[in-house]
Amino acid sequence: MCYYVFMANTPSTTFSVRLKPGIKKRLAMLANASGRSSNFLISDAVESYVADQERMLAEVRQADRKVKAGHYIRHQDMKAWLLSWGTKKELPPPRCVCGKHHDDDALSR
Repeated sequence: MCYYVFMANTPSTTFSVRLKPGIKKRLAMLANASGRSSNFLISDAVESYVADQERMLAEVRQADRKVKAGHYIRHQDMKAWLLSWGTKKELPPPRCVCGKHHDDDALSR
């Protein structure tokens, strides 16, 4: 099945989407209950998904830059610290492998 998504009064393009019959029925019920059109709900969902994926990819790229610059915590150090939580011998937070204490805000720039 093929459906076209468009938003009235906004610049948009037509995009074809194939949905399983059960999803189409659920979407129609949700649209009816919310007072929105199926097209609006699909467009809103795609917009949210794209924004989430863009944000996630940006964070992955930023983390990769930090690792390549030598700013990371070794897995075994992080694991030991987490496993010590709630015990009588709780460890201090692990340090960056470069040996320096970093302000998270400074590293994210």
